[in-house]
Amino acid sequence: MRRNDLVPREQGMTKQLSNAILCGICSLCTRHLAVIIWCSLALWVQATPERRPNIIFILSDDISYKDLSVYGQTQFTTPNLDRLARAGVRFTQAYAGSSECAPSRGSLMTGMHMGHCRIRANGSVRGQDHLLDEDITLAEVLKRGGYATGFIGKWGIGLPGTEGVPHKQGFDYAYGYYDQARAHGFFPDYLMLNGERILMPENHGFDMERVYRYNSKPVTKLAGVENTYDEEGKLVPDGVADPAAARYSEDCFQAAALEFIEKNRQRPFFLYYATQLPHGPCITPDLGAFKDKPWDLKHKEWAAMMTHLDRGVGKMVDRLTELDLEKDTAIFFAGDNGYSQWGYFGRGAWNDDPLFRNKGPWRAGKFISREGGLRVPFFAWCPERFPARESDHICALYDVLATAAELGGVEIDHETDGISLVPELENRPADQGKHEYLYWENGTINSHAQSVRMGPWRAFRPHPNRPTELYNLAQDIACANDVAAEHQDVVTAVERIFGEAHVDSEWYINPGEDKAVTTAKREKARASGPLQNSVRANSTFSVMPGKWTFTAEKEK
Repeated sequence: MRRNDLVPREQGMTKQLSNAILCGICSLCTRHLAVIIWCSLALWVQATPERRPNIIFILSDDISYKDLSVYGQTQFTTPNLDRLARAGVRFTQAYAGSSECAPSRGSLMTGMHMGHCRIRANGSVRGQDHLLDEDITLAEVLKRGGYATGFIGKWGIGLPGTEGVPHKQGFDYAYGYYDQARAHGFFPDYLMLNGERILMPENHGFDMERVYRYNSKPVTKLAGVENTYDEEGKLVPDGVADPAAARYSEDCFQAAALEFIEKNRQRPFFLYYATQLPHGPCITPDLGAFKDKPWDLKHKEWAAMMTHLDRGVGKMVDRLTELDLEKDTAIFFAGDNGYSQWGYFGRGAWNDDPLFRNKGPWRAGKFISREGGLRVPFFAWCPERFPARESDHICALYDVLATAAELGGVEIDHETDGISLVPELENRPADQGKHEYLYWENGTINSHAQSVRMGPWRAFRPHPNRPTELYNLAQDIACANDVAAEHQDVVTAVERIFGEAHVDSEWYINPGEDKAVTTAKREKARASGPLQNSVRANSTFSVMPGKWTFTAEKEK
């Protein structure tokens, strides 16, 4: 029998078939026995359900569109990710659920776009907000189908002590950073494991303040704040008692992923691997092959961080192969938002990197819901099920919940904004449902913005009292020419969508909301209890009964 047990209905069918076989053997002569066995085996195959695949979703943090060599990077290579992308379905018109970290993750987990999602920006009027018990996550859906569920890495949609933490949102195993700001550091004082702090004394004292200063500097002004590497290109973490013993969080996560896969090899599993890489500040345990490149330090580190991510994915695939699971596993890979590297390299907003040229052709970048803030690399690999090819199907990461549910044989009994991508993945385009439109709003740089992708059209409105911009992506991929004046019918349709796709949020700023309403929200938030403040890396918090208290001091 296959690894997944037969469901009760199928068990009944199997029992009936067995009885039929026995009765046939007793009543018919021996010369018909071979025919009976052959027919029975055929019926057995028809009655046995297709094995449900393991599902691994790898979400890369702040990856640039062209940071993978399969997407055009030429200065460094990502062979393991490239191999999966080339052997899988590579989407060329894929979008994140939001233009920044927390809401993008909330959208991925709940299958909701920004007009409906619980989390709509990195911060609400009450701080780093969280999912509620009533929100149904991808993990909860798959758990209903018998999947073992694991989260590893950066969560960002539920601080410790809230109902939004991963181990209360459907994950059997949850290891990593619950607070997204703490994930900006790679040598943490502690990590969270199913709600408990796992102290990492080897990292205590790490000089994160220097790293923050380093993060803000242009590549030409790093002297005095740069990370230190020895002659072999190995990092020397400063401030810790024993630099050789310091633990890089991504090494911990990669080891945990391998352990989760092995532990759950006898049952279908879902692993949400939300890596920090290559989010800044730039720092890596080993410069590797880039140690002697004629580049500044940050470029060496960025390439090494991408290599570290690629190597970790390669180890996962190797472990699947060792366990004979690679044919029964679907791996998805995506970025969480658009271009952001400029912020870690001290360049002007959204300017492309002069060496890596990794931005892509899109306008703008992270923190605003224009094309450059939302386009992401996205591919899916399942060698026995997804024929390798490139797909121009227009999709968003809020389609993943519906996709995973169909792969896992679980019916969704609640409303989402996503559409399953399984027909497209299986190269059945005639069966693939399509969105009338994709919708986004909000963003740290412009909290009143709304935007829509509808066919070839890309619309953006910075505020409800401002004109709607319209671009034809088929002719103008960089969104340089506003053609709203020539296509008022499309503008009218888009503005109808701006209204119908949005439901007001209690704690986030809604498009067009005036200062008086926002002020009242903030007062309500303060009156309801302490704000849910995010905490910077290598700072600590303590939980008091009924409230939160935060300190910005390093653990001793």
